[in-house]
Amino acid sequence: MSILLAFVIAVLVAAVLGTIFQTQLNLAAMGNFGPPISFSMRLSNTWHDLRYFGPLYLAIIACTFLVSFSIAELVARLFPGQRIVWLTLAAVVGLWLCFQVIDALAPMPTFIAATRGIGGTLIMLLAAAIGAVTYTLLSSPLNAPEDQPGDAENKDTENNHTEDNKA
Repeated sequence: MSILLAFVIAVLVAAVLGTIFQTQLNLAAMGNFGPPISFSMRLSNTWHDLRYFGPLYLAIIACTFLVSFSIAELVARLFPGQRIVWLTLAAVVGLWLCFQVIDALAPMPTFIAATRGIGGTLIMLLAAAIGAVTYTLLSSPLNAPEDQPGDAENKDTENNHTEDNKA
């Protein structure tokens, strides 16, 4: 699969999950001081947020992933074998930093209400982590074969057999 397609799928996964998570977190907070929220109301609000908050959040995720994945891929070349760790860490840290910057620039105290507390923030970051894992699994490693020890060993063996056959 191409890197671009893997990136687009990862952004979509993270944005859709993040949007759903923030909707449910907000509804849970509202349920604490009002009447219970029905399942149909939850579905309706989730669909509304996917249509109206989702595109904005998708842009936030895309920009964050573009920067953080680029940095993580460079780090993964320096420290091979841990690409999934670097990409996941970069996505989580990148999105957390993005939340901090947006909150500092937005006129309201918190741009995304679900990130007011540590619990909501962690759940939103979980969506970014899932997106990063999705990207890692769908994309071919840019720093192969070092990232896949079995492949490196097979390649060395193949090279030795090829050299033996030439001699």
